[in-house]
Amino acid sequence: MNGRLRLGLLALVSACLAAIPLHPQEASAQEATARFRVMVPEIQPLNGADKKFGERLADQLRDLINDMLTHQPIEERELKRALNEYDVDMEDLDCIRAKQLAGLINAQVVFCGNYAPDGANFRVETKFIDSSGEEFPVDPVTVPERGQREAAEHIYQALQLQSDQARFAQFCGDYASSQQWQDAEAQCSQAIELNPAAVNSRYTLGVVYRETERPEEALAEFVQVLEIDPLHEEAMQFAGYLSALLGRDEDARSYYQQYLQLNPANANVRMRVAYELAQAGDALGAMQFIEEGLAVDGENVDLLKQHGGFAFTAGAELNQGQEEMPQEAVELFRKALTSFDQVYAIEAEEMDVALLRNMVAAHINLEEAGEAVALAERILETHGDESTIWAIYADALRADENLDEAIVALDRVMELDPEYPNVAARKGSWLLQEGRVDEAIPTLQGAVERGEQSADAVADLVFANAVNEGVQKQDWPHAISTLRLAKGFEVTDLTSQKLDFWLGYAIFQSARRQQEPQTLETARATLPRFQEVLRLMRACGDYAQRNNRESNRQELLTATNTFIEIQDAIIRRGR
Repeated sequence: MNGRLRLGLLALVSACLAAIPLHPQEASAQEATARFRVMVPEIQPLNGADKKFGERLADQLRDLINDMLTHQPIEERELKRALNEYDVDMEDLDCIRAKQLAGLINAQVVFCGNYAPDGANFRVETKFIDSSGEEFPVDPVTVPERGQREAAEHIYQALQLQSDQARFAQFCGDYASSQQWQDAEAQCSQAIELNPAAVNSRYTLGVVYRETERPEEALAEFVQVLEIDPLHEEAMQFAGYLSALLGRDEDARSYYQQYLQLNPANANVRMRVAYELAQAGDALGAMQFIEEGLAVDGENVDLLKQHGGFAFTAGAELNQGQEEMPQEAVELFRKALTSFDQVYAIEAEEMDVALLRNMVAAHINLEEAGEAVALAERILETHGDESTIWAIYADALRADENLDEAIVALDRVMELDPEYPNVAARKGSWLLQEGRVDEAIPTLQGAVERGEQSADAVADLVFANAVNEGVQKQDWPHAISTLRLAKGFEVTDLTSQKLDFWLGYAIFQSARRQQEPQTLETARATLPRFQEVLRLMRACGDYAQRNNRESNRQELLTATNTFIEIQDAIIRRGR
C-alpha cells in the first residue's frame, strides 16, 4: 500500500483537503482593501487582580490595532451592545465564550486571556483565535501594575506575527488543495515555525507527507495534532491508518478505537474504519472491530459480510506458507463461515458472488472437500452462469480427488469467460501433478498461446515435475522424457540452458548405468548418449556460472569424456 492511499483513505484525503479551513486572509468578503475585524474584550482578572488593568489594556490594544493596514478592532460600543444583546457579562467572557461571541458578530480574530498578580506585577497570559479555530498563543509577559501599555505592545507584536502565520497557513492550505506538495510543505513549515500549536497547518503538513510517501513523518505530524487537539477525528483516522501501514497494529487499533468512541453506535463509521485498517494490512484487527459492532447489532447484514470477509483474509494470511494450518487460522475460517452462512440464510441467491466463492474456499482451506463440493453445487443451481463459482467448484473437485470432473468444470469456466485468468495453466498443472504429462503439455502450450503464462513459466512447471518425480526419485526415463518436453517450449536462453544442464545430467546418469556391462552392444547404445551429454554441458555454461553449478558441470564434462573414450575403445576392440 505504498505511495498512494487505498480507496477508503483516498476519499478521506479528498474530503480533508477540501475541508482545510480558510484563514482570514483568504475570506472573499475582505478582498484586497477590507480589514479583518478583531474582537478585543477585557481579559479576565484572576486572584483579586485590579479590574481596571484589563480595561486599560483592552483600550491600549484597540488603539494599536487600529493603526494596522490589515486589521481593525471592533469598537468597544459595538462589543458592549453585543454583550447586552446576548446577555453576557464582560467579566464572564473567557476564551470559549469570546470565540462563540466572535462568530455572532462577524469577528475574524478574537483576543482573550487573563492576568494575575505576580508579586508587585501582573503576569499576562493571552492568545488570538482566528475564524477557523486556530489558536495563536502569545508568550506570557510580566509587567508592572500600570504597565498596560507595555503589555499591549507585546501582544500587538504577537498579532503581527499571527498575521504572518495566518498568511503562511493560507498558502499551506491553498497549495495542498491544488496538490502542489513541495510548495505546500514549505508554507506549512513556515506556519508551524511561527506557531507550533497550529493544528490546521500541522494536519495539512501530515497530509502532504502522506501524499509524498513519507509515512513516518506523516504519522509524527498527526500524533502532534492529537496532542494539541485530542478530538481531531481526521488525525485519529490517519494516525490509525499509518500505524497499521507501518506494522504497528496495536497503535493502529488504539487510534481507531478512540475514533470509534466518538461514534460508537454508527455502523457505517465502524465499517469504514475496519475497511481502512484491513487495507493497511491488519485484517485481523479489522475483523475485531466489526465483532464489537456485531455484539451490539448481531443481525446487521453489512457487518456480517465484512466480518466474514476480514476473517477469511486474516485466516488466509496466517495460513500462507505453513505446512500445517495453524489453529488460529482454522478458527478464523470457522468465523468466516459462520458469518457467511448467516448472510446466505438471509440473502440466498442475492448474496454477492465473491462472498459465495469465499464460502466454498473456506471449506477447501479447512480440508472439507466434500462440504465444499456440495456447497458449490448448491450455489451453481442459482448461479450457473458465474465463471467464478465454476472455478472454485473446480478447486473443490480437485481437493476431493476428482480430477476429471474438475477439468470439466474448468472447461465450463473457459466457455463462460474466455478471458478468465490461468484456466489452462491450472488444468495443465493438475495434469502434471497426476503424472498425465502427455495431456498436460498441449494444455500448457494453450496457456502460453492464451497469454495466461509465459513460455518460461510453463516450462518451469514441467521442469519442476521432471526434477521432483524424475531426478529426485532417480527415475531417469521420466526425467529425460519430461525435460525434452519442457525444451519444446520457446523459452529464453537462460531457461534453455537450465533445461540443458538437467537433461544432460539425467542422460549421463542413465547412460552411466546402461554402459556398465561394457559390451559392444552397450557401448554402441551409450556412445551417442554420452556425446549428447557433452553437447548439452557445453551449451549451459552461463546457467552453471550463475547458479553455482560450474564445478558440477566441469566434473560432468570430464566424466563424460572419459566414458566416451571407454565406449570408443570397446567399439574399436569389438570390430
